[in-house]
Amino acid sequence: MNSIHRIGVTIAGLATVATLGGAFVAQGYLAAQQAAAVATAQANAISNATVDPTATLGPETIYVNPASSPSVIHVTKTAPPVGKPPVIHIVVPAPGGESGDNGGSDD
Repeated sequence: MNSIHRIGVTIAGLATVATLGGAFVAQGYLAAQQAAAVATAQANAISNATVDPTATLGPETIYVNPASSPSVIHVTKTAPPVGKPPVIHIVVPAPGGESGDNGGSDD
């Protein structure tokens, strides 16, 4: 790119940043002014409100139905009796091969 184009792009970029920054600053300023105006109006409304100290309400009795008692659950079915666990036999071949000679005697 030519140096004149670089200068133009740089100036355009700075102008864009300045415009957006100014818009954000102005928007923040206006929002702060509006919030301050609302707060002032509310403070004035509270200070101008007149409260009649003689107008008090009497005590009010509120009756609440008591909670129902929880129902009782009776279990009538029992578990089946536990029997002996099954016996598992594991047969391991002797380390002497398949000749049937396991080193013992048949006496």
